[in-house]
Amino acid sequence: MSTKVQLPPGCYGFDCKDGTKYTGRPGGSVTVSDRHAKALNQSQFGGDANLVGNVGRVSFGTKKTRVCAPCGGRRWNAWNETCPRCGEPCELVED
Repeated sequence: MSTKVQLPPGCYGFDCKDGTKYTGRPGGSVTVSDRHAKALNQSQFGGDANLVGNVGRVSFGTKKTRVCAPCGGRRWNAWNETCPRCGEPCELVED
């Protein structure tokens, strides 16, 4: 099993004590093994500090999305009637 972990802005990833390296985009996410997610949640960066987010949490998806044409077709959640990035109206589409 694996867990998706959200990286904070400016963070490209992290190294584990056993030498495993996880690399991603700042503000993006990486998929880590469950044992590394548990260790991260118990570290100074996870848990209550929540510097690295979504450790052990679940995510969900919907069949509908909204697309912002001015942002080049960027997809947002179905409940985003306006684009969080540019403020323009988003068009509802079904996948």
